[in-house]
Amino acid sequence: MSAKKSTRSRCEPSPRASQHSEEVNAASEVYDVASLLMDDAAATPHQRGSQPPQKASKKTSRQDSRGGAAVDGATTAAQQPILAAAEAASLAESSLQLLVDGTSVVLSATEAILSVYRGGDKERALCAILNVLAKASGVAEVELDASALVDGVEIRPLLEELYARVPEDSEAYLLVNKDAQYKRFRRTLPAWCTLLIQDGFASDVLLDETFLPVLSHWIIAMSESKSRSFRHTATVALLAFVQALSSVAADLQSQLALLRTKKEISAVQRKRDKVVEWRDHIFSQAIHQRLRDIAPDIRLAGFQALRRWILEFPDEFMTNKYLRYLGMPLHDKRPELRAEALDTILQALARVPDAYSRLHLFLQYFTSRLVELSNDVDLHCAELAIRVVAMMVRSDSDVPEGSELLSNEKVDQVLLTLFDERPTIRAAAGILLKVFIHCRTSAEESEAAQVSVATELLCSFAATLRSQYREAMPEKYLIDALWTPERPPLLLTEFQPILAAAQSDKPLDALVGLQLMAALLLKVQGRLTLGPVPKDDRRGGAVTASKKIPPMAKEEAEVLLHRLSEDAVNALCTILEVHCGTEDILQAAAEVCAALDLSTFTSQRHQAALSVLLIELRKATLNSPCTALEIRESLTKAWHHLAFTAHPLRTEAHAHLQELLKSVMVQFSRAAKALSRGSQRNSPADTAEMLHACARMNLASALAPIGAHWPQIQTMLAGILAAQPAADASLVMLVVGTAVQCLLWQVSSYADETNPALSLSDLKAHMRDVVTSVLRYQAEAEDGAHAIDSPGAAADGVPVLPRAEVFAYLCDLLALPYYDLAQVQQEVLVRLLRGLYEQLSAELRSAQDYLKVHLLGHRAQQQQHPSQASSWAAAGLAELVTARRVCSRVEALQLRLVTSVSRLFLFKRLDSVLAASFLSLWTHTPSKAVSNTFKSLFHTLRDLAGDDGFTLERDILLAAYHYCAEVGATPVSVEALYQIGLKLSSLHFIGTDRLYSCCPAMVRFGVDFATSTDPLLLQAVTSYAGKLRPTDALHVLRDQLSRSSMFTEATNSYVHAFVAALRKAAKLDDSAVSSSMAGRKRQRALTGATELAEEEGMLNAITQGLSAGSNAATGAASTSVPSVDRRQRISVASRVVTADGWHVRATGASQGSAEDVVEVDATQDQRTVAAAARPHRSVVNVPTTQETALSSLADALDSDEVFVATEEYE
Repeated sequence: MSAKKSTRSRCEPSPRASQHSEEVNAASEVYDVASLLMDDAAATPHQRGSQPPQKASKKTSRQDSRGGAAVDGATTAAQQPILAAAEAASLAESSLQLLVDGTSVVLSATEAILSVYRGGDKERALCAILNVLAKASGVAEVELDASALVDGVEIRPLLEELYARVPEDSEAYLLVNKDAQYKRFRRTLPAWCTLLIQDGFASDVLLDETFLPVLSHWIIAMSESKSRSFRHTATVALLAFVQALSSVAADLQSQLALLRTKKEISAVQRKRDKVVEWRDHIFSQAIHQRLRDIAPDIRLAGFQALRRWILEFPDEFMTNKYLRYLGMPLHDKRPELRAEALDTILQALARVPDAYSRLHLFLQYFTSRLVELSNDVDLHCAELAIRVVAMMVRSDSDVPEGSELLSNEKVDQVLLTLFDERPTIRAAAGILLKVFIHCRTSAEESEAAQVSVATELLCSFAATLRSQYREAMPEKYLIDALWTPERPPLLLTEFQPILAAAQSDKPLDALVGLQLMAALLLKVQGRLTLGPVPKDDRRGGAVTASKKIPPMAKEEAEVLLHRLSEDAVNALCTILEVHCGTEDILQAAAEVCAALDLSTFTSQRHQAALSVLLIELRKATLNSPCTALEIRESLTKAWHHLAFTAHPLRTEAHAHLQELLKSVMVQFSRAAKALSRGSQRNSPADTAEMLHACARMNLASALAPIGAHWPQIQTMLAGILAAQPAADASLVMLVVGTAVQCLLWQVSSYADETNPALSLSDLKAHMRDVVTSVLRYQAEAEDGAHAIDSPGAAADGVPVLPRAEVFAYLCDLLALPYYDLAQVQQEVLVRLLRGLYEQLSAELRSAQDYLKVHLLGHRAQQQQHPSQASSWAAAGLAELVTARRVCSRVEALQLRLVTSVSRLFLFKRLDSVLAASFLSLWTHTPSKAVSNTFKSLFHTLRDLAGDDGFTLERDILLAAYHYCAEVGATPVSVEALYQIGLKLSSLHFIGTDRLYSCCPAMVRFGVDFATSTDPLLLQAVTSYAGKLRPTDALHVLRDQLSRSSMFTEATNSYVHAFVAALRKAAKLDDSAVSSSMAGRKRQRALTGATELAEEEGMLNAITQGLSAGSNAATGAASTSVPSVDRRQRISVASRVVTADGWHVRATGASQGSAEDVVEVDATQDQRTVAAAARPHRSVVNVPTTQETALSSLADALDSDEVFVATEEYE
């Protein structure tokens, strides 16, 4: 079904489109935003009249009357309307007070004005309405009198005069005033305007020759004012008028069905036509422009009203003529407006029965934009966009294949939001996933077939995510999105197809099936976690966690958990045998073992199956290389769950673990002996065997105490670290990690006094040996890296990442109070940290650049060849995801390294004097998370110091300066020196900083250091100079700079920049004076500070420059600010209202330009007939239309509040 075109004067209505190309052309004509700009040519205030379109005879008579009024212009010019003084008890004042008081008296305010109008004093009643709007806009002390409503009067000068009477110190106008008493006014004003129209129609005064013509003429003129307060108030009134006129038209339309005689039908039809003409006239002459107003709160009010009209009067407003306006807020920069448009589409699709056919052309045109909005930066917008896409997928299920609005590629793109870190977004994506699966499986004949097809679809999606998108655990996100504790979906409760997929011979299918089983086990037990809840979605996480589960649902979940655990154990034995040697399958099987409910295995049959699983798991663990960290973590969780959780076979599981540890120790002892004989480099096979033995030993050290094998571990550690050339970095990392974990077990046993044979001296000796060995290794690796001049690799090509891991292990040991580093060792540690951190930062920047290159290349391919985007996406996506994963790993490792060292300073394991050298690395941080860690450490150390922070900040600047002097004043080092000063000075806030005294102290120190040592330090201190108060800056100029020829001559570039920053802070520069005076409420010349400076006798050069600047500034101020008499009228163009009050600006303020034109291509086919619905219930418990349309954030939003903060617009 094709939607109709917009009925414009420049195009005729088109017939029903029969081809896809015709429908695309129709969509581009109807929804092209550029057409909205062209319509303004017919709606400008200079080319329109105050009357709606009339028939030919009536139009002629009105033109004649206007001509007569123009002829009499000479006589009316002498009688200019006057703004009368406001009476204390005027009709406007009393009506406004009633509206401010509350909603219960709105009817009284309306009746008071209409009674005056019906009594014959029409001008007084209409003036009262206009004066209420003016007073609500901020006008005080004056009101319009009856002479202002005479024909031929110019409205614009009167509005300017009204606006000029707004007091300068007044509060914000009532619609945006944050005071609690005006919150009711935002509801009563539109209700009062609506009642004026409805009661006026009931009183037969609405359609006379005075009421609507006068009101619409004046209020439309107010809506075109340059004053935002007038525009906003008038727009709210006009929106209420359109609402009331639409309601009256709907009532008249319902009366037509009850009438019998043609005469009555004709009379009612004429009234309705006239009401509709007035409604269309107000919309086209005012609301059409206000929907693109520069003020976002005015745009928001317009689109909120449009949403209400679309839902209440779909026959009138759910047409292409009005739907096209929703394309503008979809591209608006304000999230409130984007959310309003998305919610309008969502509610229309959910509430209006035939909304899909009405919105089809609109949705077809803006499909790409809706898909883009699913990744919006705003939480609410992204959630609404995903729900809109879910409604579109639900509606597309009724059309033949190939005619959908959303292609599979676009649906997959939105489904990727399942992996968002915000629970609200994941919940919305879960609704989309359920709708998608339901629409693809509803055509099956039986529920068993539906479950089978749905499982195949789910497994296929997870396999695609693993193979193409390189997702590490997509099954957890899928289960989290599908599972609902109140109504578990049939797809997951009937899990036999998932178990069958896990028993497949194909490794990828078996991997996906096992991971789905593990995730389902964790989700049923409530143990499935997907990371911490971000700050911007705390409410979404709280709502998800606070859901109450019915007792019946808990019992069903318990039964399901026992079935899952029993069937999983029976299947795991076969799976481990079939896929022997496949590490991914072993990791997935370990995840399932760690999620089992071991209380299930009470019978003899269950215990026999679990015993077989323990044997198979021990064999698989012993045969696995275990070199990957993920596999070691999964096996650790599995064995810990099986051997240390209370269940009937706990003793047997612990025995299997001991046998595993014995076998691992035999392999490790053999490798240690081979290393001691020096045969580790005989062949690559021997090296690989040693690596596997060390990896298994690392796994064993995480499961049980291995203090008895410390001699072998110490021997291996000494041999690996002392090997020449250096051993493989991965091998070093594994051995050091094993030694650290063994020491941690010894510390735990010593603290619990369970190992009396281990003395404190022995523990400290072990710590000392490991620390000194690792420090020596790091120093040799650092020297080798400098020798070969490679920022991304250590000696002999050893990568930086394993070295950083080893350094983090070292910091973990040093955090324990069992070994104290000497001062020399501490300095060496910090020096090694600087070199390693710089190499790691270079590695991270390289990874980020590599990621950007792949991302830009991927986007370029999609834009240049959209038809082949799906085939090329799979090819380039693997490299893109790999680059992103490498970037994330390096960033996480850098964060761990900085956190480990920061902990040493907080625990006072390192001297606080060295903190300055460590904090000077702040500028080498390309990651925000790492930068925040530095910032937190700086604040903590500054608070612990007990002073104003001068000592710590000075030491940091000196450390950065010494490093800059050491490497030479290169552009990179000088820029780093400037950046550290800029970063530290940015922590001080002008006027509110309790540690402000640090800023002048730092400036004085910089001056002394530059005079006595080197002016290079001023490169960092210059940022502090900009934070000084004018008085302090003048004192520095007088007391210190005037005594040194270095600053008076200012030949050095650093000195010149420093002096310029001081002069700017002291308000001595012309640019500073002019910029500070622009936009002030009352402009004042900065003469006091200049006179003080001259009186105190500053340096001659500075004094001359100061006097010249002050004279120029004073002269400019005196010429640019003429004396304004209180009785003089201020132009509207120079008035701008803000949330805090009214301001008079030196420059004029004008209404901004319209929204930018946005073009979107329509790509979907024409909608065809709907398919027949199937009677089967959904296997995923697909949400209803109301559940899909109900946002999780709906309760937190108040439709009566003004979302957009009041700003100052020029």
